[in-house]
Amino acid sequence: MKLRSLSAVLLSLLLPVSATAQVEVAPVAPASLGGTHNVHRAGNLWFSGQFRPEDVATIAKSGVRRVVTLRTDGELEWDPAAAVRAAGLEFVAVPFRAPASLTDEVFDRVRDLLGDDAGATLLQCGSANRVGGVWLPWRVLDQGVPLEQALAEAKTIGLRSQGYQDRAVAYIERRRAATREPSAKEGINDDYLDPELDVQVWVDRFEVESREVYAARHAVLDALSLKPGMRVADVGSGTGLYTFLLSESVGADGWVWAVDISPRMLEHVLELASARNVANVTGVLCPEDSVALPPASIDLAWVCDTYHHFEYPKATLASLFRAIAPGGRLVVLDFERIPGVTRQWLLDHVRAGKDVFRAEIEAAGFTFVRELEVEGIEENYVLEFVRPSDG
Repeated sequence: MKLRSLSAVLLSLLLPVSATAQVEVAPVAPASLGGTHNVHRAGNLWFSGQFRPEDVATIAKSGVRRVVTLRTDGELEWDPAAAVRAAGLEFVAVPFRAPASLTDEVFDRVRDLLGDDAGATLLQCGSANRVGGVWLPWRVLDQGVPLEQALAEAKTIGLRSQGYQDRAVAYIERRRAATREPSAKEGINDDYLDPELDVQVWVDRFEVESREVYAARHAVLDALSLKPGMRVADVGSGTGLYTFLLSESVGADGWVWAVDISPRMLEHVLELASARNVANVTGVLCPEDSVALPPASIDLAWVCDTYHHFEYPKATLASLFRAIAPGGRLVVLDFERIPGVTRQWLLDHVRAGKDVFRAEIEAAGFTFVRELEVEGIEENYVLEFVRPSDG
C-alpha cells in the first residue's frame, strides 16, 4: 500500500461491511416518491431531483412534513410551492443555481433547516446535484461524518458539479478554522507526523517491559471490564500495543477502531491485522482535532498515554463525546505530573497534571466515575468517565 493513498483508504474503511460495525448515523439509501427523480433517504431526511405535481400526494403520504427547494424562480412552468402547501406541507425556498451563488449564507440556512425539529424534510432541486453540494457541510460539520465518506455519500445523492463540491469543501474548511482552538502544546506530535517515521524505532521504545503500560498491559485490560460485542476505539493506537488486546477481548461480535494521526503507525497496525488474520480491527486516520468517528458509534474510548498529545483537547473531546454512545465510557491513562516527584523529562513533556485533565474532560460533558487502581501502574493514573445517557 502506498503511503500517499493511505488517508483515503483508511477513511473509506471507516464503515466496514459488517453487522458488528454499524453506527447510528443514518446511512444514505435509495428510496422512492412516486415518479420523483433520483430519490434517496437518510433517516428523517429525503433528497431528490424534481417531483411532478402528481407526486405531491405521495410525498405527503411518505411522512414528509416539509419540502426545501433549492430551485430559483422561473425554473418550472408550474407552482410547486402552491402544490406542496395545498397538501398541508411546509414549503421553504433557499434558491441558488450556480457555484457563484452557493454562498455561506445558503450553507448556513440549509444547516439551520436540517438541524431543527420540523419533522421529515425533503431537500430537492432539479437533479439532486445542488442537493448533494449543499448537504455535504451539514453531514460533516453537524453529524461528524468524515469528509471523504460524506463526499462519497453526496455523490450518491446526486452531486456531480466540481464547482459545488469545491464551494462546500471550502466552506467546511472556513468554519473549522473559525472555531479551531489554540494549540495546547504546539509541535507535540511532530515526530508522529513525520512521513519518514520509522515505526520499528517506536515499537522498540513502546513495547518493552521497562514501560509501565506495556508491563502491566494485562492488568490494565482487566480493569477496562470489556465484554464480547463491544465497540471500542483505541485512540492514539500507535504501534497497536492495545489494539489487538482489545480486539481479542471484544471477540468476533465486537469491533475495534485503531485511531491515530500518524499514517505510518496506522499502516503498521493494518499490516499486523492482515498478517494475523484479525477481522475486527479498522484503521482510522484522523486529523489533530477530531477522532473522526461517527456519532454514537462506540461503547468505549480508550486513551492510553495519548491525552497529553491532544494538541486541540477541546475539539478532540467534543468529537469523542459525539462518538461515544449515551451511557458509554471514556477511560484515560496518562502520566502523573507532580513537581518534585515526576521525572523532569515528563514535567517538560506533559503539559498538565491529572486535575487539569480531569477538569477538561468534565467540561466536555463527561461525568467522572472513579480513578481505577491497577496493579503495576504507578507512574501513570487511570480515570474512568461516562457519557450521560441524557447527554
